[in-house]
Amino acid sequence: MNDGLVMRLEEFFRLSPSSSGLILPPDPAEHGFRPDQQIDGRNMRRAGVLIPVISAGPGGESRIMLTLRTKHLRSHAGQVSLPGGSAEPHDADIIRTALREAEEETCLPSHAVQVMGTLPALIMPSAFHVTPVVGLIKAEAEAQLQACPVEVAEIFYVPTAYLLNPKNYRVASMEFQNRERRFMETHFDGYRIWGATAAILHHLAKQIHALEDSVSAR
Repeated sequence: MNDGLVMRLEEFFRLSPSSSGLILPPDPAEHGFRPDQQIDGRNMRRAGVLIPVISAGPGGESRIMLTLRTKHLRSHAGQVSLPGGSAEPHDADIIRTALREAEEETCLPSHAVQVMGTLPALIMPSAFHVTPVVGLIKAEAEAQLQACPVEVAEIFYVPTAYLLNPKNYRVASMEFQNRERRFMETHFDGYRIWGATAAILHHLAKQIHALEDSVSAR
């Protein structure tokens, strides 16, 4: 059973299965990043993340799976993230990267993911060029999910209707390296979803909201 938002996602990616360009984060200092540049002396590295949309079961609603990173990791420790990571030389493409990393982190079998499409990339201040991959997962596959304790402290789910509502996000700021840094964030059930993860999800929410507006205007 697919709810209306999943149908909107499917329609969106039928019209635009892949997107070029870049997601612009709310911090103007990050708008000048380019895929071929260095950031603070570091070469750009490609990465893929999966936006795993769990299909609705009977009488239910679809949800998006997120992970809480373990606190001992060197980067983004203890933060909420989408499953994903760096591209490896043996990955056929960035979609394969996202699927492989999701399987390593959450035991989500790649064959259980129906890839809908990709979003524009997001360039992070840490010199990662991140491509989001949106995939639909059958509800019964949820029983196979298990957090990899090395990287993932917890797997949790947020209703798709919440994460794909642009009104649930706000621009926040913090002092970092002697300057004010601006970023997207949202909160759900005690979880703080912010930074790159929120920027990616907010971008997708805006795209789906625009599609709904165009359908309503017909």
